Amino acid sequence: MIIRRPLRQIWVWCIGLRLPRFLVSVVLLGALALGGVSALRALQPAAPVQILPGQAVAWDIARAVARSGDVQTASGAYLPGDRVLLYTRTSLADQARVRSWAVAQLGPFAERLAKLSSRETLTWVIDYGVAPGAQEAISVPVGRAADPAYYRYVSAVPGLLVTNGAAAAAPAATAVPAAKATTAPAAGGATTAPVAKTTVAPAAAGTAAPDGQSLLSTSFDESGGTPSIWLPLSGSWGIANGIYSQSDNTGYDFISMMNVDPQTNYRFAAKVRLGDGQMGGGFVYNAPSTTSRAGAQNVDFDQNGGFLRWGRYDDKGAYVYQGGLAVAKPINDGQWHDLSLVTHAGSSVISLDGTEIATITNVSQTGHVGLLTSMTKVDFDSVQVIILPELAGNAAPSVAATAVLTTATMFSDDFADGDTKGWQVLSGTWQNIQGTYQQTDLTGSDLGSVTPFQSGTFTATVRIQRLDGDIGAGLYFNMAQRDSKSRSQMINYTQGGKALQWGHFDDGGNFVFEGNAPVPDGNDGAWHTFGISVADGKATFSLDGNEVAKDVTLTYVSGYVGLLASHSKVAFDDVQIMPQ
Repeated sequence: MIIRRPLRQIWVWCIGLRLPRFLVSVVLLGALALGGVSALRALQPAAPVQILPGQAVAWDIARAVARSGDVQTASGAYLPGDRVLLYTRTSLADQARVRSWAVAQLGPFAERLAKLSSRETLTWVIDYGVAPGAQEAISVPVGRAADPAYYRYVSAVPGLLVTNGAAAAAPAATAVPAAKATTAPAAGGATTAPVAKTTVAPAAAGTAAPDGQSLLSTSFDESGGTPSIWLPLSGSWGIANGIYSQSDNTGYDFISMMNVDPQTNYRFAAKVRLGDGQMGGGFVYNAPSTTSRAGAQNVDFDQNGGFLRWGRYDDKGAYVYQGGLAVAKPINDGQWHDLSLVTHAGSSVISLDGTEIATITNVSQTGHVGLLTSMTKVDFDSVQVIILPELAGNAAPSVAATAVLTTATMFSDDFADGDTKGWQVLSGTWQNIQGTYQQTDLTGSDLGSVTPFQSGTFTATVRIQRLDGDIGAGLYFNMAQRDSKSRSQMINYTQGGKALQWGHFDDGGNFVFEGNAPVPDGNDGAWHTFGISVADGKATFSLDGNEVAKDVTLTYVSGYVGLLASHSKVAFDDVQIMPQ
């Protein structure tokens, strides 16, 4: 053994000193114990290095970001006492989308970031677009990740690095004249930065703020009546217990405007809570005036908070529906929900509870903002308008107003696999039979099955064959929702297959005829191919490769696409839908 020789030396040394035998034993036992402890310590593994909170949150953000379908690479790191570092490579091509997406990604981690040292910063480098692409470097104090007013952006393209005038990390509290301001320590004890919940009430329109700073941010701490910043146009608006509420659920389009200058590049956000009623609430924006809704655009909830829609008011103040989508979970649950709209002139990105759900094209590029309710009591809190820097190369919108969902991707089904996954039956009896999708009910009209595809700019083709009855088959498109024909467009065979007709179903599901054209007999039992192309609020229809009608003006400009049959047994096959 390794210890045998040292012990023999100790024995000889003890005998040389003529020590008593029991003392020699004590010395030997002590040497053995000391050697054993030393050996155990040598064999014991080193204590694991503690994962710091900053490291954990950096890694968790990177994991969450990596789950986005547009992201190719995501990583995170932490330098204690300095900063949280993030890097991402994404195929997103639009600068506005990149910025709003980044803000939405950081939202769920804001509380954890705020617990880090107030001296630390979060820096996120995002490479985006088609190679060589472009780059956004985003910087924000860790305690302010929930407040886009504190975000600083530096944009880069190959060979060029420029700053585009976003806010400094901590804008001064005096940037905007305030009627009431409060101060409170930031996370970690810092007291120099302004608090997010500060009421800013300009005495009159004409008040502006530097790029990236909050033009208005209010938690409605006032009591007794309506603050001067708000200009109610209709409804019963008031403040109670720090909440701004509209309490009349018997009318449509109740609006309260903000008395601030019109804006072009901005983020409009609020917490929304639905009360009693059958529809919901939301925003008006890009309004030409604070005294009328005419010409304004809107984003609000319908169907008990289960459907988010967008549209506009014409020059007479009448509402014009443009598009919408069902939300994953209706928001009429009595809880607060975060609604935001990031607008850059010709387009706006809508986010709900921190997740982007749609991008829409604006009719106008600038205007005033306000709050909106219809047939529902609605509470609003933490309303915020943040001035954003203008995007490089920001272009005006194209001619007609369209609403294009960010979720639009190609859809196709040849029914060869025997199932109908992805289809939602609206009405009728639909089955996959011998590799075709058949509707077999001969008695009903406007029977439908709807795809998950939704857009306002697309082409679609489908092959149709009459099996029984006078053929009444065709397509639904630009449907507001998958479970109702209300607010949708359609085209189908009519007159026993001798003509095609098109039109729309109004809010009540009533058919409104818009046009027709004669076609060769579609009741002959042969396969025929329908084709539609939709863009800029217009449609072009074709049959068997021949154009039937061109540039037909549509009532509804975006939505889902589906199949339609009336009083006939019909087979459908080879459905192809492509976003343009």
